Amino acid sequence: MNKKLKFSLTTIWILFSRSYDAYCTNLLTPDLSKEANPLVTVVGVSSWTTLLIILGILTIYVIYAYFISVFRPMNLLPKETGYTFSNFVAYVYLGYKDSWTSTLYKFPKDFKRANNYFGHLLTKCLVYAGITSTIMWLLINYTDFYKTIHSAPLVYSILIAGCIIIAYIWNKSLYKEYLIETNKY
Repeated sequence: MNKKLKFSLTTIWILFSRSYDAYCTNLLTPDLSKEANPLVTVVGVSSWTTLLIILGILTIYVIYAYFISVFRPMNLLPKETGYTFSNFVAYVYLGYKDSWTSTLYKFPKDFKRANNYFGHLLTKCLVYAGITSTIMWLLINYTDFYKTIHSAPLVYSILIAGCIIIAYIWNKSLYKEYLIETNKY
């Protein structure tokens, strides 16, 4: 699939699925009293306008970063040999050798790297979140059995576990590419 078509279809899916999620959520809880989004439950956002502005800005950033990663890509792989998988994961994110755990509390200093990294990874996670939330809303709206098991911890467990798996698989595929490029595979 060519880059323009893939970018367009991915962007349309993200916008559709995020809009569908907001629409269904608004139907269920117009006052946000039943909303499980951490912006509401933890941060304390209490108006739809504020929530949609924040989520809109975050979604626009992910689409922008995706655009950068597709049409102005940079090579995120290290040129040096001998990186362990842990060091490699940190390098892809930060641009220098470190332990993978540093990705939990450090931020890349190079905005081009950050945009490329987030464009690749957050896009995959938003596509996954869109699939998850769309299936969730279809089950809520059209089945009786799912309503009995639906809960915020279930949904967030599925989302978090899925995004961790997506990040692992993406990093593992990049690591294999790195090993091939450095003739160590």
